[in-house]
Amino acid sequence: MDYMHLNYFTKDTDFPFFIQTGEHDMGMPIHYHADFSELVIVLNGTATHVVNSEKYFIKKGDVFVINEDTSHGYEETYNLKICNIMYKSEHLHQVGNDLRKSSGYEALFVIEPFLAREYRFKSKLKLTLSDYEKVKEVIFEMLNEYQNKYQGYQTMIYSRFMELVVFLSRQYDIISLEFKDNVINIAKAVSYMESHFREHINLKDLADKAELSVRHFNRIFKENYKTTPIKYVLRLRIQYACLLLRKSKFTISDIAYESGFDDSNYFTRQFKKVMGTSPKEYRSYSEKL
Repeated sequence: MDYMHLNYFTKDTDFPFFIQTGEHDMGMPIHYHADFSELVIVLNGTATHVVNSEKYFIKKGDVFVINEDTSHGYEETYNLKICNIMYKSEHLHQVGNDLRKSSGYEALFVIEPFLAREYRFKSKLKLTLSDYEKVKEVIFEMLNEYQNKYQGYQTMIYSRFMELVVFLSRQYDIISLEFKDNVINIAKAVSYMESHFREHINLKDLADKAELSVRHFNRIFKENYKTTPIKYVLRLRIQYACLLLRKSKFTISDIAYESGFDDSNYFTRQFKKVMGTSPKEYRSYSEKL
């Protein structure tokens, strides 16, 4: 099995991003994504998509994400044409908080790729004809910029990529209204955390929202987000506290309460553990900037 790195496709270290369209009449051998993620849009034809040891049928209009540390390939292809958009995970680090609160984004770009790698799971995002035409239009505008390298092409490509991410996330949300799906339920639990972190949240409530056992939900979350759900909530509270420390004149005790902490001393201890400094020192430093 071939181990693929992003620098096999692009040598531009200042812009680690690659987009192409291609036909695969002979299929594609199983290969391993070592250090990049790939957004795939099926433009034409059909194939059997192999993800690790699992196989499922794909056709025109299907969309899925293959993250790093995952192997995949295509068999039994028929007139298959796909668009590959390869990117580093940090490309999505600038996604706004409004989109991170979207269950569609969490499902398509975070949770679904994990489940495809770890569990028996089939991609659920299938574009309608009109949505497919919209996506294809954005793709070919990105290709034009990438191939011709007009002035500001990197900024233009990144902006269109973000447009594509938002659009696809919205479509996943729409589809989730029609089909009961554990993936979207997990994503809804994460979105709930993003929107209600200032309130009392316990693990059982989150697992219930995902309609999973506490153990299963906790495992999927921890392996995906590299932290526990409760620590994720804590991080959200600390981030919000940082904002209040920079932008408001609230006392430290008030900021602790506004950020979801019942005890200001506990807040100070947790803040220092996460940020490496006390809330008071953080505010003092921010005022000097």
